Amino acid sequence: MRSAILASTVAAVQGAHWAVLVAGSKTYSNYRHQADVCHAYQVMIQKGVPASNIIVMAYDDIANYRSNPYPGKLFNKPTAKGTPGVDVYGGCKIDYSGSQVTPANFEAVLTGTASGKSLKSTSDDDVFIFFSDHGAAGLIAFPSGQMHTKDLQSTFTTMHSKNMYKKLVMYLETCESGSMFQGMTTPGIYALSASSPSESSWGTYCGSDAMVNGKSTGSCLGDLFSIAWMEESDVTDLTKESLDTQFGKIKTRTTKSAVMQWGDLFFTSDMASEFIGTTDGETEQLEQTEGSAISWNARQLDLQTAYHNYVNAETSEERLAKGEEMQQVLADQLAVEQAYEKFLDIVYPGDEAKKQGIRTANAAPLQRDCEIGARESFIQYGAFDSFTGFSMQFHKFIVNVCADVAESGANIDVADAAKRACLDATVV
Repeated sequence: MRSAILASTVAAVQGAHWAVLVAGSKTYSNYRHQADVCHAYQVMIQKGVPASNIIVMAYDDIANYRSNPYPGKLFNKPTAKGTPGVDVYGGCKIDYSGSQVTPANFEAVLTGTASGKSLKSTSDDDVFIFFSDHGAAGLIAFPSGQMHTKDLQSTFTTMHSKNMYKKLVMYLETCESGSMFQGMTTPGIYALSASSPSESSWGTYCGSDAMVNGKSTGSCLGDLFSIAWMEESDVTDLTKESLDTQFGKIKTRTTKSAVMQWGDLFFTSDMASEFIGTTDGETEQLEQTEGSAISWNARQLDLQTAYHNYVNAETSEERLAKGEEMQQVLADQLAVEQAYEKFLDIVYPGDEAKKQGIRTANAAPLQRDCEIGARESFIQYGAFDSFTGFSMQFHKFIVNVCADVAESGANIDVADAAKRACLDATVV
């Protein structure tokens, strides 16, 4: 009886493990984000986190997308011909899909107020968040809409005020992901960003590496930072590896961008198992791939993928179809860049030096209303997809303009300038 009481007391002190896993994109060109998240789900299940404590958000359009050569399956790692891949989609329980994958629902899940499954964690519990998608200076994207750094950090503050965690860890896979954690002061939160506040993240297992059992998937299978932490977790007893040790391994393996630590660093000596899993269980993906995987800059990935699929088409019919897809990607990218250049022309007419300064500056995303207002104008009036890796790189123009307007006090309606830029821009 005494030993049972002692065991119960220890369990109560240790608390429960909770996780929120989010893929914030849709369409087949973003295959890697949903594959990342389902792989993360499998890691946590195998490491002992109960399914009841894992909440998954994903648009859920990739596994059965018409372009998927393996209907109903997702792979996060290539295999050679004759070697079946490990399907990470099988058993991956998605709680919020399609139009439910929104910033508002993400915030509601984290603060325990969602109408569906949400965190029920307490001050005794550890919480892990993994988010994989596109990003920009001060933004993470969702299938429609975006979350600003101020909103994310406000959500953390709410969680802290409601005693919803003992310690919280977030791993963020987006371009410019470091910008989401700049200035973060909420106690008990530690974060890793796939990149610095001003650089791209990278897709991996791309091009000729995007092969499963000898068949091309036609889209990158994973993201470099995400693959690094998950494949490392696949083969490691996390009960014997600290967060800081894992950070060092991830940083070493993520060779194309600067993985960075943020927030409270006082508990990085804690074992990674306290957040990613409670046991030393291994997933089916037992081998860690090192070194030479083909990785592409997320800003350039769509066009590189389209070109690769075009040049590797096996029939004339397929080549013509892939050629049209490549031309559409290029036309969309030209429209995006032209609209943002027109935006600078409207805000700084005739001032080339000022425009060049805005193109290269990296202001902190502190003017939330100005930034979101201008971005929503681009989304509403632009005849292009504003949620691609390519298009989101230009959001820093908005951040820099809003910072300049705030500092100078200039009488400029930034959102209206964005609207006019979209309506006036045309592809020559």
